[in-house]
Amino acid sequence: MSKLVKELITNELKERYAEQNNAVWIELVGVDGTTTNEFRGDLRGREMRMEVVKTALFRRACAESPLAPLADQLEGPAALITGGESAIDVAKLLEDWAPKFPKDTLRLRGALLEGEYLDESQVQDLHKMPSRADLQAKIVLIVTTPGRNVVGAAVSPGRKVVGAIKQIAEKLEKGETIERVQA
Repeated sequence: MSKLVKELITNELKERYAEQNNAVWIELVGVDGTTTNEFRGDLRGREMRMEVVKTALFRRACAESPLAPLADQLEGPAALITGGESAIDVAKLLEDWAPKFPKDTLRLRGALLEGEYLDESQVQDLHKMPSRADLQAKIVLIVTTPGRNVVGAAVSPGRKVVGAIKQIAEKLEKGETIERVQA
């Protein structure tokens, strides 16, 4: 590859990955074209992208970017998946797709999650982590629970009174007598 071509590819990679701070590094070897196309289509549908990169050019392109910790670790066949809200979303998708790939063809090698590098042993459990949307939902639930409890406590006595009045009205409709209870 000529120097000019390498520079062009490096500049393209710089532009493409300049703003990324989440990526998952995988090896996907020995998968047929049909399955690969279906996988890439699913990625596109979720606004994710898989790209096989030449590691030396990628290191050069990302030397000063947030992806530098990941770029320093790349070796051998390197396919990067970026997009989604975070690397957790990518890991969950890969977990769903793992049974569809032939055995031992998909290998999670590493990830960059919010600028933190996760090695191969750490990335295996990445799909178990809650996503940003899950965490936001939990925070909203925690914040709104005390308010709900206060409203429930305020409304509860009123419900008891309404229930008592309803029982009295039902007895009167049936023609039953109502005994007076003294407090």
